[in-house]
Amino acid sequence: MRARHYPSLGVLASVGVSVAILGTAGAQVKKQEYRIQEPGWLMAGQTAVVKLYGQDLTPNAIRFESPGITGKVLKAEPFSGKSDWQRSWGNRVVEVEVTSSADVKPGLQRFTLTGEGMEPTTGSILLDIVAPEVKEAEPNNDLRKPQVLPDGPVTVMGKLDGDGADVFRFNGKAGETWRVEVFARRLNREVKFEPLLRLRDPRLAPIRAGVDQGNDCAIEVKLPTDGPYLIELFDADNRSAGDYNYRLTFRKL
Repeated sequence: MRARHYPSLGVLASVGVSVAILGTAGAQVKKQEYRIQEPGWLMAGQTAVVKLYGQDLTPNAIRFESPGITGKVLKAEPFSGKSDWQRSWGNRVVEVEVTSSADVKPGLQRFTLTGEGMEPTTGSILLDIVAPEVKEAEPNNDLRKPQVLPDGPVTVMGKLDGDGADVFRFNGKAGETWRVEVFARRLNREVKFEPLLRLRDPRLAPIRAGVDQGNDCAIEVKLPTDGPYLIELFDADNRSAGDYNYRLTFRKL
């Protein structure tokens, strides 16, 4: 049984590193976006400089909800994008140094930006963990013959070519929360790859989908029953190419 491409099936869920930042404290809310510096994620146990883009952002401090993550604002300055897409990010860029302890769980980590003349502004940054890496292995485009992944957290390094669909099987138990996220456009914005994800239960029924909205996509779900589960990865227009590289992460939260 081949994987077939019906992106509309299931409940749509899209989570990337470009999310809304909203003002608080009863002020007039203006929708803002931030985007972090490529490649688009932070690793637990490391320090990295993150670039946040937004409209009229003038913070002088950043605070994370998790006690295992700290950050400090290095500088904030005007930003002028070179394209309409970049200009949509806003007129300010803020550099933040973020440090995470090695035992912080993977997932979206919430933060608050504060500063003179601005309302407290909240957002989140994706934190990843060090996990075994495996290479995508063909043939894996059939729901009946997926690539079987090792138990636990794993990162698949692959390429969407050939028939244009890659299928993976992972084991999970009822009540566990898993996050599966694809990094493709965040690896190379020059390619036309628009990745989509679909999760199927042990009976092969689709139960959740993740749709690219300009910054890749993810599925985060509490499993309803013991596995195995399938993840399908494909392009929104059923395309494939030799430069459609991706990083696909499986994390139990």
